[in-house]
Amino acid sequence: MLNMLRSENLKYKRTFAKMLAFIAPMYVLVCSLFMSVYFFTNTINWWEVSFMPFIICLICALSAIREKKSGNYRTLKSKDVNLKKMWISKIIVIGYYTFIASLMILINFLIVKLIFNNKVTDSIYINKLIIAVFIIWLTTLILIPICLFVAEKFGTFLAILVNCIGSVVGLFIVTGKKWYLCPWNISNRLMCPILNLNPNGMLLESGDPLLDSSVISIGIIVSIVGLIILSVLTSLWFAKREAS
Repeated sequence: MLNMLRSENLKYKRTFAKMLAFIAPMYVLVCSLFMSVYFFTNTINWWEVSFMPFIICLICALSAIREKKSGNYRTLKSKDVNLKKMWISKIIVIGYYTFIASLMILINFLIVKLIFNNKVTDSIYINKLIIAVFIIWLTTLILIPICLFVAEKFGTFLAILVNCIGSVVGLFIVTGKKWYLCPWNISNRLMCPILNLNPNGMLLESGDPLLDSSVISIGIIVSIVGLIILSVLTSLWFAKREAS
């Protein structure tokens, strides 16, 4: 498995997918600085609602495109390769690069805090932002097997389309009782009690039902269990497809 992870990681050498983990956080930083008074609020909101799902979708789509250009796994039939482990390694490596992107956004937060401390007046503290960014990373991992499957099965356009639809649907059901049924919505809902932040970018007032902290454990459990189940199911599909 370790060799597969190394091999998969090598595929990202000098690729746009790898650069994306560094470029996207910097882009969010530059855009948010134009609204420096609400820097942290704007940045974390954009990160959870739009950028993190987009990064995952794009890396998955680029992975599928790269494999098709290199022969669409045809050489695997002549080699003794565990296809299930190969698929899981793809998910892990993509998760690794989204973690790098999360670290980059945190570094950006710290830089802004040090340089523009007097201009940034957000009520969100750095320690909460660190927790929030980690939770966003953890709860969006469930999107990797979904996006990777759609990209491999149906192509880049549908992968992006599904991601956009999922993100929009998530915003509509974030206040409902079944919010956890939409994988794109989980991180958005958890930011409500963690940062007192509504997915629309507005700060929540004291007593708002969205501040219920019990959703945090529910969201984390659903995300982890969903990630495991979807990773196993999609790995079985991948192994069956390539073996046929």
